[in-house]
Amino acid sequence: MGLGAIIFIAVIAAFIGFVVWAVRRGSKWAAEMAAKQETLFSSMFPDLQPYYHPKNVLEFVRARLAQEPSRGGIRIKNPPGFPVDAADVSFQTDSKGREHEVWHLLDGTGQRLSAFMFESDAKDGMVRVGKGKFRVGRTEDRVRYWSPDREFKWSPPGLWKFVTPMSQEPFDSDRNGMSFSDSSSSSVSRTATTAAAVAGIAAAGGAFDGGGASASWDGKSGVDADSSGSSAAGATTY
Repeated sequence: MGLGAIIFIAVIAAFIGFVVWAVRRGSKWAAEMAAKQETLFSSMFPDLQPYYHPKNVLEFVRARLAQEPSRGGIRIKNPPGFPVDAADVSFQTDSKGREHEVWHLLDGTGQRLSAFMFESDAKDGMVRVGKGKFRVGRTEDRVRYWSPDREFKWSPPGLWKFVTPMSQEPFDSDRNGMSFSDSSSSSVSRTATTAAAVAGIAAAGGAFDGGGASASWDGKSGVDADSSGSSAAGATTY
């Protein structure tokens, strides 16, 4: 075998080795970025923990749009999207005569864990939690969340874009990592400061329902739902 052939084989081997190294490094980087983004979501939106991750809401809305629950109310075991034992569904009328579809998430003993309202329009299925609202596209795999002080957009498998009062310009995740839309050198510190500030706001007592506090559909009063009234215990479909 000539010297030229040996050099050619060595170059090919080196190239293959570099490709394998780059793929492994890229996979590790992607996993690290995904973990950082999930941590940022948890820090900035403590009121949505642990039930209202956008992937959970997406799964729920898809199932709910495919099948409407009984108008008389029903209890559903293992409701789609939510890691809970059961959910009670009821249809309630508020003081203004508007009907609301209310869901109560329950633990294994039937105790309420959280509550939300479902509604829909021609484009989206919507989940209202306290003063916040999720919008899930009927035909698009994307989730948008809005509340008076924070917003985010999410799409599978885990692309995030956050907006907070301290940074009205959105920052998101892309192939180059997490970055604000401007190029300020203080981006990282702003992210940390924003997360800490939002966590402080939530700790001071916000009108949210992620951890089981009373939800407020109209911003004035909590959900007045009778989770045992017309529910059909033990039902598995709706």
